[in-house]
Amino acid sequence: MSIITVSRETGSLGDETARLLAEKLSYSLLDRNRMEETIDGESFPDIPLERFDEQTPSFWENFTSGKDIYLDRLRTSILEAASTGNVVILGRGSQFILEDVPGVFRVKLIASHKIRVSRLCDKFDYDQKTAERYCKKSDHDRNGFSRFFFGGHWTNPASYNITLSTDNLEPVTAASILSEAYKAHPSSGKASGMVLKNRLVSQIVRNRILYTERIPVDLLEVEADNGNVTIRGTVTVRENAQRCEKAAREIDGVKKVDAEVYFVNPVMTY
Repeated sequence: MSIITVSRETGSLGDETARLLAEKLSYSLLDRNRMEETIDGESFPDIPLERFDEQTPSFWENFTSGKDIYLDRLRTSILEAASTGNVVILGRGSQFILEDVPGVFRVKLIASHKIRVSRLCDKFDYDQKTAERYCKKSDHDRNGFSRFFFGGHWTNPASYNITLSTDNLEPVTAASILSEAYKAHPSSGKASGMVLKNRLVSQIVRNRILYTERIPVDLLEVEADNGNVTIRGTVTVRENAQRCEKAAREIDGVKKVDAEVYFVNPVMTY
């Protein structure tokens, strides 16, 4: 499979470089706008994506369902694009969502603080102090986003195959460097295809249960292995366990369903 993820610091020319890299390789580009388009027709509840998108969520967001809906939407879009292959995926924690998928080429674009501030001043007509605050907030939000949703550290160099400074590079040059580095990256072939297929089936089953059928399940976990699906969770209505199994069996590619969904008596309060 041919998959590149691009993470970037604000002011590192990341968006422009990702677009040119996709054009150079004749790959599709999955950015925020494209992600919203791909999930627009799905049965997800409507929530404002900008509430979570590469932001540090507030303390109270831990106790809302919005974060789970956002993450399911994000995973669905990224896994669908990755399963198709020949794609450059821009940000949104894609390096974490596709973690351990063989052959994924993970890029991070950086620049020195001085250069980043200068570029923001030029692009948005900011004064220096405003640009510095913008850089600081962006770094804080992106790192917070990664830790909140994926338990990962956006700044960890081990999360990437290559980290490239664009201090002295134009986007077209950076894209050419990344293209050559990517071509030298070992291909994964069928191994990545199977991992992605299993993850996508798991996500589709989860979406069917929670958003299409709207079955209330607590602690829902779904695992898929070559068409064999295991569902785990708890329900407070007995028949919902059977509904979960039925929903999973209706998914294309599902051969067998092992439903470990248990009934739990709701706690009565007075």
